[in-house]
Amino acid sequence: MAEPHVTMEVGNDAVAVITIHNPPVNALALPILAGLKEKFAEATRRDDVKAIVLTGGGGRFSGGFDINVFQIVHKTGDRSRLPDVSVDLVVNTIEDAKKPVVAAVQGLALGGGLELALGCHARIAAPRAQLGLPELTLGIIPGFGGTQRLPRLVGLPKAIEMMLYSKSILSEEGKKLGLIDAIVSPEDLLKVSRQWALDIADRRKPWISSLQRTDKLGSLSEANEIIKLAREQAKRTAPNMPQHQACLDVMHDGVVNGGYSGVLKETEVFKDLVLTGTAKGLVHAFFAQRATSKVPNVTDIGLKPKPVKKVAVIGGGLMGSGIATALILSNIFVVLKEVNSEFLQKGIKMIEANVQGLVARKKLTKDKAEKALSLLKGVLDYSEFKDVDMVIEAVIESIPLKQKIFSEIEKACPPHCILASNTSTIDLNIIGENTRSQDRIVGAHFFSPAHVMPLLEIVRTEKTSAQVVLDLMAVGKAIKKVPVVVGNCAGFAVNRTFFPYTQSAHILVNLGVDVFRVDRLISSFGLPMGPFQLQDLAGYGVAVAVSKIFADAFPDRTFRSPLVDLMMKDGRNGKNNGKGYYIYQKGSKPKPDSSVLPIIEESRRTTNIMPKGKPITITDKEVVEMILFPVVNEACRVLDEGFVVRASDLDVASVLGMSFPSYRGGIVFWADTVGPKHIYASLKKWEEVYGGFYKPSRYLEERATRGVPLSAPASSSTSKSRL
Repeated sequence: MAEPHVTMEVGNDAVAVITIHNPPVNALALPILAGLKEKFAEATRRDDVKAIVLTGGGGRFSGGFDINVFQIVHKTGDRSRLPDVSVDLVVNTIEDAKKPVVAAVQGLALGGGLELALGCHARIAAPRAQLGLPELTLGIIPGFGGTQRLPRLVGLPKAIEMMLYSKSILSEEGKKLGLIDAIVSPEDLLKVSRQWALDIADRRKPWISSLQRTDKLGSLSEANEIIKLAREQAKRTAPNMPQHQACLDVMHDGVVNGGYSGVLKETEVFKDLVLTGTAKGLVHAFFAQRATSKVPNVTDIGLKPKPVKKVAVIGGGLMGSGIATALILSNIFVVLKEVNSEFLQKGIKMIEANVQGLVARKKLTKDKAEKALSLLKGVLDYSEFKDVDMVIEAVIESIPLKQKIFSEIEKACPPHCILASNTSTIDLNIIGENTRSQDRIVGAHFFSPAHVMPLLEIVRTEKTSAQVVLDLMAVGKAIKKVPVVVGNCAGFAVNRTFFPYTQSAHILVNLGVDVFRVDRLISSFGLPMGPFQLQDLAGYGVAVAVSKIFADAFPDRTFRSPLVDLMMKDGRNGKNNGKGYYIYQKGSKPKPDSSVLPIIEESRRTTNIMPKGKPITITDKEVVEMILFPVVNEACRVLDEGFVVRASDLDVASVLGMSFPSYRGGIVFWADTVGPKHIYASLKKWEEVYGGFYKPSRYLEERATRGVPLSAPASSSTSKSRL
C-alpha cells in the first residue's frame, strides 16, 4: 500500500490541483499535513499558478485528522506531538493565501477534513457528500478552526447542533445552509472547481474568507441567548463531558472577540482537552471497538464468510421480536416460529410496532418499512426450516425447553445451518448436550431491546467451528451490531462480569443505604439508570431466574437478597405492572415510591447484616465503589480464565451491552485509571467486614501487587482453551 502523500498538478488553465492520498478515507496523517503545507507553498510561489483546488483521491475528500496521533499523546502525555494545523496551515497557508483556494468535495469531509474545506474560499461538492464535525464524540472539540468558521457559514443554532450532537449533513443541505457554494456531478467536480477558482482570481466571483464573516451570527444578545440555552441543554444531557461546555466557550469567545481570537482560544482548549480523562476514555473506546473484528484463529486463517439470507427465529417475545426486527431491517428474510397462533400474532404485532416506531421517528421511510415487513413470515411448525441458513432460539431461560428445541432444529434444518441460542446466561454445552452437531452450536446473545442495542455477544464453545463464528460476525455487522466473540460459561463475558453489580447494590441496601440514593449516584456516575430502576425495567421474574443461575454457578460469591421476593409478594413487578421501587405512569418520569420502604425494612430484618443493627455510614464515592469494584473483580476473573480475546473487548461489551459510560473507556480501562492497588485494598477491607462476596480475585491481587495494569495481556493466558 502506498505511503500517505500529497500530489500537485498544474494544468494549462494555471490552476494547481492539490490532492490528498491516504486511503481509505484520506485521514490527515502527519505526512499529509506536511505535504499540504509544502504543496501550498509551492503553488503560491509559482508564477504559472493563478488559483488552487484542494481535493482528495479515491472519491473522498478527507475523513479528518489521524486519531492515532491522540493515542501517542495519551501514552507520552506530550502535547507537543500535536501539529499546529489551525493557524499555520488553515489560516496562514490556505485562508490568507495570495491565490484563491476552492475545495472540491465528494464522498465525505468530516472533522479536520471539513475544517480544511471551511478554510478555503469556496466549496464545490458532489451530490450526497457527508459533511460534519464529530470531534466531541472523542472528548475534544474541532481544533482546525471549525468552532469559528462553521457558525459564520451556517449560523449559530445549526453549528451548535452539528458540533454538540455530532450530526453530519449531506451536501444538499449544506448548499441550502450556505456551507456549500454549488453541487455538481462527480464527473464535473474538478472542472467546475477549477473554473470557480479562476473566477475568484479574476474577481468574477467573490473572494470570501469565512473567518471574517459576521452576517450569520446575529446580534450579540441573540448569540448570547442561543449559547446560554445550549449550555443548559448540555448540562442536562452531557453532565460529565467537559468538551460540550468548552466548545460553547470557544464559540462564544469568537462571537465576542472576533474569529481570529476564537481560533487561538480553540487551539489552546483543543490541546488541553486531548489530555483529559474523557478524551482518553473515548479514544480508547473508539480503537477498542475496531479491534473486536480481529479474532485469532477465526479472522486470520483465510476463511470467507458464507452468505446468510434466511434466518429462523424461535420465540416471538420481547427478545425474539427485537432480533427479527433487526434482521428484516437489514434485508434478511425471517421465519418467526411460535407455539400457537395467539403468541405468533403478538410477536408479529411487536415487530410491526418496532418498525412503525422507526418510521414515526423519521429513522425509516415508509417504503423501506414495507419492504422490511414483507421479509417476515410467521409459522407454527418446522416445515419452513428446511432451507434456513441460521436458527436463533430466543425462548425463556428454561434448560429443558432449550434442549428440546435444539434436538428438533438439528433434524429440521439443513446440515450447513448455524444453530444459535440467544440465552443470556445458560452454558451452551448444557443447551446443546443432546445434539450431534456441536460444531454448529453458537451463542448469539443480543441485548434488550435487540433492534436498538448495538452489542452482539458471540459465544463460542470449545467445539464451535471457526467458520460458524466468522459467519455470525458477518451477520452481526450486516445488521449494524458490533460483534464481540467471547468464551462459554454461565453468563458468558458481559452478564457474568456484571452479575455482582445488582448483588452489591442489594448488599448496600440491606446494610441500610437508601435505595434511591444508590440509583441516583450510579446515574450521576454515568449509567443511564441505577440498578434498582434497571431491575424494575427488566421485570422481577428475570431477576429471580438470573440470580438462581449465578448462585448455582458461583455459590462462593453470591449474595441472596430476599428483597425481590418480598416485592413480588407485595404484588409488584416493576414497570410491567407500573409498581416497583418506582411508580410508573404513562407520559411521566418514574417517581420513587416511598411505600417500598417498609418492604426494604423487612428485607433488612431478614438478612440482619447491618453492624449492630444500625445503617452503615458511607460516602457517595464509597457507594459507587462498593457497587462497581466487585464488577471489576469479576472482570478480572473473566480475563484470567481467558473468556475474552483481549481486555478491550470487555470494555466495548460493557459500553455497548451494559451502557457503561463510553467516556470512562469501559470497565477495565476505568479500573486501570482508578488504580488496581486502590481497588484491591478496598475489596480486601470490605471482605474483612462484610464477607467473601468482596474477596479479591487472584488476578487482581497479582496485578495490584506487581503494579501491572489490569488490561495488560497475561503472560501465560489460558484463552486458547476458551476461544
